[in-house]
Amino acid sequence: MNILRLLSTAVSEVPRLVPLVKDERVPLWSKVLLGVVALLVISPLNLFGDIPGLGFIDDATLLLFVVHVFVNFAEKRLA
Repeated sequence: MNILRLLSTAVSEVPRLVPLVKDERVPLWSKVLLGVVALLVISPLNLFGDIPGLGFIDDATLLLFVVHVFVNFAEKRLA
């Protein structure tokens, strides 16, 4: 999959994130995992390290990828 198409898809999934997190049918462990990974990505400890020259862009990309995976997983669980 093209990385730009993946990013645009992930950005379009952000508005669906909050309703899925609030939905009781989505497993709690997946919500906790989403939160933990999101905190690790935006943490000032920067456990994942930055790609030289990109700074914030690599963190934003990783966060959008995590949102994409969560939304796809949650919607499959609800179907």
